[in-house]
Amino acid sequence: MTGKMFTKKFEGANVLECIRSASTSLGIPAEDIKYLILEEKKGLFKKHAVISVDVIEDLNDKNSDIELQMEILNESNGTIEVRDGKIIIVDPKEGGKPAIISTPGNITLSIDGEKVSSSAAVFEKSVIEISLSEDEAKREMDLRTSPDKMEAYISITYTPKVIYKLKDTLTTNSILLAVDEKEKIMPPKFTELEIKNELLKHNIKYGILQMNIMKCAKTYDVPETLIAKGKRNKDSIDDIMDIKYETQTDKNHSDYEDEQAIDYKAIGTVDGVEEGQVLAILHPGENGEDGIDIAGSKIVTKVAKRILLCVGEGCRLEDKFKVIATSEGRPSSKGSTFFVYKTHKIEGDVELKTGNIQFVGDIVVNGSVREGMKVEAGNSILISKNVAEAEIIASGDIIIKGNVIKSNISAGKEDVVTLEYLEDLNSLKNDISKLIASISQLKELNVIGNSTSDGELVKILLETKYKKIPISSTKVAKRILLEGDSQDELLFIIKNKILNVGTLNIDRYEELDDVTTLIDNKISTLDRNLTLPVDVVLDYCQDSVVKSSGNIIFTGKGEYVSHLVASDSIIFQKPQSLARGGIIKAVKEIKCKIVGGHGGVSTKLIVENDGQIWAEVAYQNTRFIVGEKEYILDVPSKNVHVYLDDARELVVEKLQL
Repeated sequence: MTGKMFTKKFEGANVLECIRSASTSLGIPAEDIKYLILEEKKGLFKKHAVISVDVIEDLNDKNSDIELQMEILNESNGTIEVRDGKIIIVDPKEGGKPAIISTPGNITLSIDGEKVSSSAAVFEKSVIEISLSEDEAKREMDLRTSPDKMEAYISITYTPKVIYKLKDTLTTNSILLAVDEKEKIMPPKFTELEIKNELLKHNIKYGILQMNIMKCAKTYDVPETLIAKGKRNKDSIDDIMDIKYETQTDKNHSDYEDEQAIDYKAIGTVDGVEEGQVLAILHPGENGEDGIDIAGSKIVTKVAKRILLCVGEGCRLEDKFKVIATSEGRPSSKGSTFFVYKTHKIEGDVELKTGNIQFVGDIVVNGSVREGMKVEAGNSILISKNVAEAEIIASGDIIIKGNVIKSNISAGKEDVVTLEYLEDLNSLKNDISKLIASISQLKELNVIGNSTSDGELVKILLETKYKKIPISSTKVAKRILLEGDSQDELLFIIKNKILNVGTLNIDRYEELDDVTTLIDNKISTLDRNLTLPVDVVLDYCQDSVVKSSGNIIFTGKGEYVSHLVASDSIIFQKPQSLARGGIIKAVKEIKCKIVGGHGGVSTKLIVENDGQIWAEVAYQNTRFIVGEKEYILDVPSKNVHVYLDDARELVVEKLQL
């Protein structure tokens, strides 16, 4: 009989329903149907199954398929089924076909010691060995740290161990083995101790949240959870000075670009104040708090900058933080020290008839200062005419409209004691910075053992390598005590962590950073109070010495064979202003119009390492000195610019005249 085989699908709520449908459609007993399960869903609300059955169709007789199917599923064939996880085989009768067993890739099948890769015939006597794979249990803990090391997060996932069993089948001639889940076994939860040990492995020591650890140890599948939180530092608030009177705007070089910019009445002056008027109020800040990250490292907060409020002539201090004027006059300040100056006026010349003039406030001379006379002011001096063979000294600005001949001019006094104090502070700061660097290097190279504490290490280095630190510390401590501030923070650290056995109180050497911060604050305050950056403004000087803690500004002809020294800059304004002969020295810059002359008179221009020198025209034998580098001009030149480059080499830019 000629025919062909094809596959027919049957659907139902479950496999048994599919078989009943196939039995009805094909007219074959359910137990005789050979089928394969294509799909089987066992959801809570929806169930569905699909099977396929091989059918042979007679090309000439459509009804012959039932007979052929019956022939295929002849009762003489062997059968096989899986029941309760066991494979049950019945051998075929005479003329029948043996049962067939097939395996998917996830089940290892051996028959009579031979491994079967796809399918094979089996009999009752066949030794069938089945090996089912198992999904191993897993548990994973992941820790994530924030970039600033202030927070740590944990996440935990668990995967159960899955044990499988053979899936039961109906009795048929051929089966494809399949598996069902038999059992799921969850791995043990991470204990609190295990979680803490994992934190330590990741150097997480501080701010551990115990309650969150307990929660993580009691549940499966922990989503990302905060497990440690550091202590953030609290920033310091600096002291703030609130000045209640209108001050002169800050002077800069642009103020002196031309003579029209100079208002002789305005320089160094402000509106007057009345007795009892509030001049300034100090708003005290507060020190912040150090933080600690989750690794236990200290996050150091800079110490608040402190302002020491002081009063001088014409002022009093009220409630420690308020400055009150005690007389009428012109208010002024030197750093954080306040004054109220009165003005002393001389309508004519200062001469033998008037005698030398000394006054705590401002001095205004409407004439000249004659030979051999001395004028000294606690603040500014304004001279309307000339100064000849005289001495002019002021703590504030000095303005001379006429010529200065063979005289000494000095603006801005220096405090020798304060300079010595600054020297001790800078020495202590530099040595402690070196000490910190040495300890850091020793720890990095692991030269010392863990048995030596940081305090002991500091003590050893102070006794051997850094012997100057205790000496400088003692000097600084004495100066602080002389100022009457027994509660000073730097004094406390010097007594308790540097001198004698105080070093043993140091837990971490980084605590010494507080010393350098406190010293920086004191240096900053002392620098502000040390020298008031005042100016000398004059038209012309000859054979004179002129010194200023700020700028020296020439508004007219310039200078001849004089010695000029400025803590800021020296500026010549007029196009034909001369700088001929002598020494001109400034810290920041010198701006000249014409330097030297055709006769080659020696003129020396000096600035410090970071300073610069400009000259529109310079003649031969002009000496340009920047730091320790010197250049002597050999030919007349123009547009001269002298400075040190980044490699600290002297650069001379010029064009030949």
